[in-house]
Amino acid sequence: MIRRTTQQDATGCGLACVAMLGGIGYAQARMLARRLGVGPRDRVVGHGGTTRTIRNAYFSDAHQLRGMLKLLGLRAGAQRRLSRWDALDRSGIAGINYNHREDSWHWVVYLHSDDGGWVLDPNPRVRSERRTDFGRMKPHCFIPVSAAQA
Repeated sequence: MIRRTTQQDATGCGLACVAMLGGIGYAQARMLARRLGVGPRDRVVGHGGTTRTIRNAYFSDAHQLRGMLKLLGLRAGAQRRLSRWDALDRSGIAGINYNHREDSWHWVVYLHSDDGGWVLDPNPRVRSERRTDFGRMKPHCFIPVSAAQA
């Protein structure tokens, strides 16, 4: 059973999702990320005169998450756009609530079931273990994840 892991870094949602799906702790996911060069690094976000620098960030893209999952024995498909939750027929990592100004989104784990599925959100401010409030989570992209074939 996949258990919720909360992110310990402001930008560590992708790491927490890898930890959840890989069955490892957040600290292990952070070490794996560092080994693969995912972070930490400073990142400037915003456009024009409204930029700011986020220090020691672990921003992760689909390619990096797929690489981390592969090392944990999981197979992740190509990232695809996602505009509706009901278009999903399998579990994986979803990018939600796209921020145009910073060109970023929040990674969550989507677990599919015949009953419609639920989300495990690594944000520590989210109190619920399982989220089903899909109207509040605006889907942006999706990375399907399954166990690797032996």
